[in-house]
Amino acid sequence: MRIIKGTDAIPVEHPVFLIFGQPGIGKSSLGYSAKDPLALDFDRGAHRAANRKDTLVIDAWKDVAELMENPEQIHGYASISVDTVGRCLDLMTADIAMHDPKKAPGGNLSQQGWGVLKTRFRTWTSQLRLLGKDVLLIAHDKEDKDGDTRIVRPDIVGGSYGEVMKVADFVGYLYMNGKDRVLDFNPTDRWIGKNPAGWAPFKLPPVSKAQTFMAELFDKGRAALGAISEESAKVTTQVDDWRAAIDTYTSTDEVNRAIGEIATLPAIAQPQVKKLLMDRAKALQFVWNPQAKAFEEAKAMAAAQA
Repeated sequence: MRIIKGTDAIPVEHPVFLIFGQPGIGKSSLGYSAKDPLALDFDRGAHRAANRKDTLVIDAWKDVAELMENPEQIHGYASISVDTVGRCLDLMTADIAMHDPKKAPGGNLSQQGWGVLKTRFRTWTSQLRLLGKDVLLIAHDKEDKDGDTRIVRPDIVGGSYGEVMKVADFVGYLYMNGKDRVLDFNPTDRWIGKNPAGWAPFKLPPVSKAQTFMAELFDKGRAALGAISEESAKVTTQVDDWRAAIDTYTSTDEVNRAIGEIATLPAIAQPQVKKLLMDRAKALQFVWNPQAKAFEEAKAMAAAQA
C-alpha cells in the first residue's frame, strides 16, 4: 500500500470515456477507432458498424465473467468498448437476480441489489484498467424533463447512472449539427457532460476518415489528466511552502508584504494561502486597517484612533 502525497502527481494511464448519442449516429464505429479495440457487443448491433474489428457478442453476464477469469484472451487488445453500457447493466442485473434472488424480488433490484450492482460495475471497470485497457463506455441518449427544462443524458438504468458517471473521466454527447457530427464534452443546459480537459467541441471526420479518432482522444485525455494532476501537485507544494513561511511571521511588515506576493500566485492557490495568512494575523492579534489597506498592531491602531 502506498499513500500518494498531495505534492505527488497521479498519472492516469487508462482513462474511462463515456460517449452517448442517438442511435445510428456512429457510436459503435467510433469505438472501433480506439487503439487495438475489442468491442463487447451487449446490444448485438456490431454488424451495423463501419470499420468493424474484433467483437465479442455478449448474450449473458456469464460471457463477461468467463472473459475476466481468463484475461489472457484479451491480452492483445489495448482498448475495450462496452456497447452499450445500459444493456451491460441490464445483463448484470439479470445475473444478480438469478444468483441472489433475495436482492431482486420479482426481478427488480432491492436497495441492497442496487448496491451490489454499483459495486460490481465499479470493480469490473477497475479490473479492466488494471489489465492495462483503455475503456470506452457507449450509451444511447435519453431525454429527461425537469419542470419545463429538458435535458439529454445517457440512457442508463436507475441508481447505477450516478456510479457510471463517477467512473467516467470524460463524458461526451455525440449529436448532429446540420450535416456535421459533433462530440461535445462540455455540460450545457441541454445535455450532460464531463470535461476536465476543457476541450472545445470536436467536429468528427467522416467515419471512413475517423479510424484512429478514439485512439488519439485517449492519448489527449491521458495528457490532460496528467497535466491536471501535476498542476494540483504544484499547487499543494506551493501552499505547503507558504504555510511553513507564514508560521514564522512575527511582524506586520512580514504579513503585509505577503499580501502583494500572494496576489501573484495561481488563482486556485490564492484562497488557501490567504486563509493561512489571515489565521496567522489573527493569532498575532494584528488588526486590519481599511484606510491603510494593511495590518497593524492592535495597540498602535487603538492609539491612532484615540
